[in-house]
Amino acid sequence: MRLGILAVFATTIAHAEPAVTKRALVEAPSNTVYVELLGKAGPYGLGYERRITERLWLGVAASYANVRGQQIATAAPYVHVRLLGDRNSLFTELGAGFVQTRIPSPVPEWDGMSDSGGGGFASLGWQRSWTHLIVRAHGSVMVGEGGATPWLGAAIGYTR
Repeated sequence: MRLGILAVFATTIAHAEPAVTKRALVEAPSNTVYVELLGKAGPYGLGYERRITERLWLGVAASYANVRGQQIATAAPYVHVRLLGDRNSLFTELGAGFVQTRIPSPVPEWDGMSDSGGGGFASLGWQRSWTHLIVRAHGSVMVGEGGATPWLGAAIGYTR
């Protein structure tokens, strides 16, 4: 008899309360990979974000463009903060941009030219989230050596 009772209890599977399980899933870190058009990293970019808290992400966007022979590499680390909402949300981003440009020499007598620079940006935007898909649109102000300029951009990404 004791052996039978022990066998029944030994095969029982323990489960956490549903609220505890749901909270653990929501608080789990997530990663987002996205592509953007006219975003933080220039004409187009590839980005990655890591969620730190429910409303705070750290990210970086990068791009490489060859425009009329000028090679432009950009990296833009930033902080993404969800201000309002959940599936439809208002967000802001603050970050820096680092740019390296290079013009290769078309002739052997000249070494070409390169320059580096930096600046910052502040964005305000809207995000729509589904289970693993996000779509964003934002307006930004970018500040650098040449002054300040307004900027619009859009992104689509996969989050997990």
